Amino acid sequence: MNKIFAALATIWLLPRRGDSIRIYKHQVDGCMGWLRYGSSDNIRAMKKTGVHLKFQIGVLTFGLLTLLIWLPSGIYAATERRVQIGFVSITPLVAPLWVADDRGFFVQEGLNSELIFIGSAPTMVASMIAREIPLALTAGTAVMAAVAGGAPLKVLATFSNRVTSDLVARAGITRAEDLRGKRVGVQSIGGGFWMQTLLALEHLGLEPVRDRMHIQVIGPDPQRVRALETGAIDVTVLSRAFSQPLKARGYPILLELGNANIPLTGNSLIALKDTVEQSPQVVERMLKGLLRALAFIHHPGNREAVTQTLARHLRVEQRAAEEAYRGALETLERKPYSSAEGLLNIRRMLAQSNSRVATIRVEDVTDMRTLRKLDESGFIDALYSAPGAR
Repeated sequence: MNKIFAALATIWLLPRRGDSIRIYKHQVDGCMGWLRYGSSDNIRAMKKTGVHLKFQIGVLTFGLLTLLIWLPSGIYAATERRVQIGFVSITPLVAPLWVADDRGFFVQEGLNSELIFIGSAPTMVASMIAREIPLALTAGTAVMAAVAGGAPLKVLATFSNRVTSDLVARAGITRAEDLRGKRVGVQSIGGGFWMQTLLALEHLGLEPVRDRMHIQVIGPDPQRVRALETGAIDVTVLSRAFSQPLKARGYPILLELGNANIPLTGNSLIALKDTVEQSPQVVERMLKGLLRALAFIHHPGNREAVTQTLARHLRVEQRAAEEAYRGALETLERKPYSSAEGLLNIRRMLAQSNSRVATIRVEDVTDMRTLRKLDESGFIDALYSAPGAR
């Protein structure tokens, strides 16, 4: 009850969207001190006027109840605990997360989001198993491997179900055969780009072990671009926002994976089974914020706003940001259900080196109940029919 009184008494001090929750807590604590001080003085001053005191308390109670009724829902968001959500890649497919955070869609759902970047899917999964991060965006590869190892992880939604990146090589390499014995850069071993690389090489008839290719962990897209430019690696898979500028400078594109139509469970919202069961409202609110962002991205009128968000987070120039926007529109699912084909493709590749993966079923990895509930309620369709898709 004290928290409610403090919040009501500091309505004029509430932070704007995006302000630090710590500032808000400081303001509430200060107000609580004022309330205690004021209440104590008033009680001492009015010991002889009990009826007047009761009248003032009645007026205060009525006023507070009136404010409580008329407070906008956004006010309550300031009292919500911060929810951490991790992400592992810096690509256009993270756009739903960035847009939801930048445009206040999480706040609209009563969440104060804290985005945490960890540039390795296996490390992110380990952080989730250690209960350090409750929710994350990553590809299905690390999730499938973790489930095979006994981790109770679940894919709750998948924003991309096929590979759309490009396989880019350094100057002088123009054929798939030229990659034998060469250095291949990946973001991490066991992550989404690692799987995309294996699938790209398989499509070209190559096999890393047989063809004596050297897999090197470099980091996210910007680092792999620099490694390619400096000659530290010979080939890598890059999202189009980073591959197209290289193509314009003469770097060979050995394979446009978007044209290969390779199914893959890409960027997905994931959580531990315990998180889904113990905090269903948090999971639903997070998913609703991401769904709002998806609708916002797909609405033509929001092109400039989304492009600016991509340019800022990807740290690329306007032309590359526009390419990233086009790629996001082509790839991001309006209704982000996971495709069985994408997960089965991951299982097939991982089972080549881990026999336990072969026993994993699609339903062991996914939990679409919250997404399906929102879909069947009409929530998603309503987002796309609303003006501005907000």
